[in-house]
Amino acid sequence: MKLTKIKYGIISILLLTMYISVCARNLNVSGRVVGKYDGEPLVSVIVKAIFANGKDSIVDWTDADGKFTASVPENQLLRFQDVWWKDTIAVAKENMLIEMEDGGEWKNPLWIVDDSIADVDYPDIWYQSPFGDVSLETLICEAMPVLQERDIEKVELIDSTLCINNILINGLCRVWTKPTSIHVIVDGENRGIIEEYPGRLVGKTGAIKYASNTLLIDSVIDAVAIDSEKFLLTSCGKTKKMLVVTTAGHYPSVAKSGFKPYQYDNGDDYVSDGRYRIVDKEGKIGYATKNGEVIISPRFAFGFPFKNGRAKVTDSGHLEEVKGSDGEYHYWVSNSWYWIDKMGNRLGMENETDR
Repeated sequence: MKLTKIKYGIISILLLTMYISVCARNLNVSGRVVGKYDGEPLVSVIVKAIFANGKDSIVDWTDADGKFTASVPENQLLRFQDVWWKDTIAVAKENMLIEMEDGGEWKNPLWIVDDSIADVDYPDIWYQSPFGDVSLETLICEAMPVLQERDIEKVELIDSTLCINNILINGLCRVWTKPTSIHVIVDGENRGIIEEYPGRLVGKTGAIKYASNTLLIDSVIDAVAIDSEKFLLTSCGKTKKMLVVTTAGHYPSVAKSGFKPYQYDNGDDYVSDGRYRIVDKEGKIGYATKNGEVIISPRFAFGFPFKNGRAKVTDSGHLEEVKGSDGEYHYWVSNSWYWIDKMGNRLGMENETDR
């Protein structure tokens, strides 16, 4: 009798296991992983299935287009990991668009440029190339696009925790620059040439403070310094740099112009590098400041957000739907991209087809 009960118990367990296996339907998951603020595909992101015992299992890696595929149980949690980006967790579904934010393990040091604190955000300064082909000066110029290596007089990078005014700082980067000629443009008007240390113009607010406090330009709402030889298609005369200044009252507001904020991520576009995207009735892209002044009227077929004083735009192309997204996600296809500065001036070409 006992053996019969045990036998029926074993059969019941097997049947229950088979039932659970049938109910736990597997999904064929696919999708793309992109940067949250520029929409660029992220390559070699690890896709993991998360389990209760803490032992995640790798199910795929993203390819050159940021795409991945996997077969996982329904409602499975997936973790997307890359050393340069913050971990992102999402519930598996058939068509996914994963947007990841910057966030590596390195910490941003305190930046002192030409004896002034600069609000530079570039934790990658600690990167050291194993092949010796990336110098400290090269990284400095990536952090501050207005500079070229010949502009740098001296660099000092201290890799130790500092305590300044009871605040712990993750290292110190000091940069000294050489004086050079700088062309000043205010609201599109040529204001002449000055001689200055370009390091005084770096950082998110450095150029704005310099224009307001040193050049005594009233009502500055935005300013950006660029290296002419890096970004301009045409010569800027004898000058090596340009300081492009925008003042209040010279440009209409978004509200009065009738333009609307570009819709991104189920809401109004994010402010990136002091600009956000706007659109007209025909869907053309333009740019406004965080205070709502229209600096670049809508005229582009499509444009990405600004970063480091420039944005990638195109005058042609078309939208394509992300396959299998049921019309929820799209990307712009064009083979004629180029760069603009924060006043809308054309800087250079992006030759290859982009999305």
